[in-house]
Amino acid sequence: MNVLRVALPKGHLWSQVSALINQAGYGLTLKNERSYLINSNDPELRFRVHRAQNISPLVEEGRYDLGITGYDWLREHGSNVKELIDLELGKVNVVAAIPQKYGIKGSKDDAFKQVVQKIRSEGRARVVVASEYANIARNLFQKKLKGVPTKIIHSYGATETFIDVADFIVDCTETGETLRQNGWEVVYKLFESTARLVANRESLRDPWKKNKIADFQLLLAGAKNARGLKLLKMNVPEKFFDRVMKVLPAMKSPTISRLHGRKSAGYAVEVAVTGDQVVKLIPMLKKNGATDILEVDINKVVQ
Repeated sequence: MNVLRVALPKGHLWSQVSALINQAGYGLTLKNERSYLINSNDPELRFRVHRAQNISPLVEEGRYDLGITGYDWLREHGSNVKELIDLELGKVNVVAAIPQKYGIKGSKDDAFKQVVQKIRSEGRARVVVASEYANIARNLFQKKLKGVPTKIIHSYGATETFIDVADFIVDCTETGETLRQNGWEVVYKLFESTARLVANRESLRDPWKKNKIADFQLLLAGAKNARGLKLLKMNVPEKFFDRVMKVLPAMKSPTISRLHGRKSAGYAVEVAVTGDQVVKLIPMLKKNGATDILEVDINKVVQ
C-alpha cells in the first residue's frame, strides 16, 4: 500500500495543528502520552511528531513527504521545500531585544549602534548575541553591525535567561510580555511567523503522492477557511423576506429556496456568518420575521 509520510510539530504548535487536522476529518490519536506515532482514520497517511525545528530539513531530505512547521524555522534552515499553505496558526514575532538595564535612549532604530558604543566603552571586544535562530541572528547582525565582531551563542531554548550574559537576544514572542518580565526590551522586529504546510519537491513529482498531497491540502485549507464560521438556517415568510435580506451578511450571498406548498409559504434561507456576528444577528433576524432559526458549526469551506 502506498503511504504518505507527514511530520507534525510538537510543543506550542501541536494543539492548534492537531485541532485543525481533526477538523479536516482525520481523527488523530496518539498511541499514548509518550508516543511520537499518531494514528488517523486514513491508512494512507503516516503521521509522526517531531520538534518543529527539525521538520523542514527532514522534509527537504525526503524523510517525510509533508510537514507542518513554523515559518521561523523555514527561514532559519533555508530548506529547499515547497510551501503549500500558510495555516495562520501559532502566530509569533521574531524580534531582537536588549537588556533594559542598558538604558538605551532615543530611537530604537539606533539601539544597535548604541550597544556597540557601550561595549567598547567597557573595553569589550565583541557583541554577544544569544538565540535559537543562529543563522537568522548571524545574518541580522552582519547587516546591522557591519563588521563589528559578534559572538553568536546557540541558546537551545529559554533564550530570555541570558539576561546577564548577552548584549542581544533574537527570540520569538507573542506579545513581548515574557521578555519584558525577564528584563529585555524589544528593539527590532524581523518578521512574523505562522505554521506552514510544506512538501518535499520530489514527492510532488510522484503522481500518487502529488494527488494525495493535493487531497490533504484541500481538506486542510477547507478547515482553515471555516475557522470561526457558523451556518445559520431559517424560514422566512414571504411578507418578511425583504426585511430579513437587509440584515443578512454573507460570505458571497445567501442560499435561498422556496418552501414546499403554497407560493406564499415563504423561503428557506441559509447563510454563513462569523461566530462573533451570531449573538447580535439571531435576535435581529427574529425581530424582522425569520422563524425556526438554526445555528450549525462549519467544519470545512472548500472553495
